[in-house]
Amino acid sequence: MLRSPRHDRLRRWWGGQAERGDAGRLEAFSDGVLAIAITLLILDVHVSRVPGQSLATALGHALPQIIGFAATFLQIGIMWANHHALFRIVDKVDQLLLLLNLVLLAGVSFLPFPAQLIASYSEGPDARTAMLLYGGVLTICALAFNIIWHYASKRGLLHEDLDAAFHRDVTIRYRIGLAGYAASTLLALLTPWLTLAVSAALALLFLLGPSPRPAFPSDEP
Repeated sequence: MLRSPRHDRLRRWWGGQAERGDAGRLEAFSDGVLAIAITLLILDVHVSRVPGQSLATALGHALPQIIGFAATFLQIGIMWANHHALFRIVDKVDQLLLLLNLVLLAGVSFLPFPAQLIASYSEGPDARTAMLLYGGVLTICALAFNIIWHYASKRGLLHEDLDAAFHRDVTIRYRIGLAGYAASTLLALLTPWLTLAVSAALALLFLLGPSPRPAFPSDEP
């Protein structure tokens, strides 16, 4: 059955695969959400002194808060850098990609909450629970990055001249990251703070972006 021009226009503008132009507005909105999330982290760092207590002792008591802030700042900062690098190679977006990006942003904006919990509950069974939640949110973020990447690849939303080796490298590294974050979450069942250390090391894997390779053949030195 032949479709009318009006049907084709509706299909382009409504539905999961409706085109939404380039990634400019998506990136601008995402930058705002990530900036707010990373700023909120410092609000949970407090130094409380009792009469007669030295500042050094008070800072020592605040060490879990400082460590939680530093580790989570690292996570969100590297997520922001990778989000920027990822959408640099996205040629156009559709409605479903916008919604998938919201899932990622939901995970990132929720991250200050478990970060505050791991600082408040640093010992005992509650520390395990807090770290499981923290690692679980990081795993959800890693899963969202994987889904966004695979969806954009399958839907042809990436730039056509993307280097094949770069694409393969990103796919492998994203899968390793997802498996690593899931495994680091489970480490909380053994030693809660091991989850924080391993997840921070995993974030450093993406310090130079989704891949150290150039995204386009013209980027070769």
